Amino acid sequence: MAHIKPFCAVRPNANIASEFSSLSAQFYSKEELDELLKNKPFSFVQILKSSLIKLQDKSLEERYKSVKKSYENFKNEGHLIQDSSPAFYIYEIDGHENNYCGIIAAASVEDYKNNVIKKHENTIESREKTFKNYLKTTGFNAEPVLLTYKNSSTISSVIDELKNSKPTVEFSIETKEKHRLWKIENKKKIEKIQSLFEKIPSLYIADGHHRSASSVLLSEEKKDLKNNPNASDYFMAFLIPENELKILEYNRVVTDLNGYSSKEFLEALEQHFNISPQDNGKTSEKKHSFSMYLKGQFYCVSLQNSTTFENSPLYQLDTYILQELILKPILGITDVRNNIRLDYSYENDDMQWIKKNIDNNNYAVGFGLQPIKIGQLKSIADAQLVMPPKSTYIFPKLRSGITIYEL
Repeated sequence: MAHIKPFCAVRPNANIASEFSSLSAQFYSKEELDELLKNKPFSFVQILKSSLIKLQDKSLEERYKSVKKSYENFKNEGHLIQDSSPAFYIYEIDGHENNYCGIIAAASVEDYKNNVIKKHENTIESREKTFKNYLKTTGFNAEPVLLTYKNSSTISSVIDELKNSKPTVEFSIETKEKHRLWKIENKKKIEKIQSLFEKIPSLYIADGHHRSASSVLLSEEKKDLKNNPNASDYFMAFLIPENELKILEYNRVVTDLNGYSSKEFLEALEQHFNISPQDNGKTSEKKHSFSMYLKGQFYCVSLQNSTTFENSPLYQLDTYILQELILKPILGITDVRNNIRLDYSYENDDMQWIKKNIDNNNYAVGFGLQPIKIGQLKSIADAQLVMPPKSTYIFPKLRSGITIYEL
């Protein structure tokens, strides 16, 4: 049973709505960030400025305090306004080829701790603590965790009905992507939505494992100080049905062959795989087959039928098979999270990025994988297992600042 609740969001006023929201800073190059800071005075990145620019004479806490001050200045100047009553927010992203629609709500920390909200990735403790300290100092979170749930025609019908009214906010961004937000503050409608989610047995984190884990840390810390329910017992989430998620592959490239010649490497692969040359890098749709580019040649690499595994959902993942049968034993990459010889690519271009970089001697070999399916992701999470790092590249990529959750 999933517990969600409405909250009083802080939102940009209508005059700056199209300029305010931004992608996560990691998706901008330094040049793009500099451009935003120079030419977009009402962008959310202006609030984050002191945390993005690494000033040697400023501690992390001092930089976070500067973020909080900038945030308060935006509020005091009327650029950000807090809704007066708790609400759910129907949020729709209308892209060029894909449309995503769901509900922004406050999700329960207790659901996370009790495994109602399920995970499929490991988190790094240092990153959890860093973001927990950021939340504690700034007092707000501007980017929701992306949660998904089993398709529900009833919930979808309610959302469609609520979308019949005029959006509270509607704007387009420079990529021609349209964003629409409906504020739902009617108590009966709120109770209806809550009752429908109480029938949902599990929510799955699609993106935002560190953000949710950090929220749990903050909640536990605040409970130690004052044993009363508060906003930090919840975290902001965007909940969408699983059929609206778009999962792309995350490909792998390796800088060297661990001392093998190309011929020796191919021979080593033949212990578990069938290898056949290809004319292009288009990934085979056959189960447990992936593309490889090595020394000017594409190959199809298919797992041999004679290769058997233990009964674990992990062995349904090509990322795990690649890790356990090639990266670790042959290429000597035992720490797939931190080894600098291993890199990742999510360019959905039939391996042309990989080919270009291998031809330019930046890497020695590259592997193009099939996208992981939502059923595989759920099986891993249900079994309380974790995928190899960077197994999925999931859309939608949410923008910061559409709604802000104060702690």
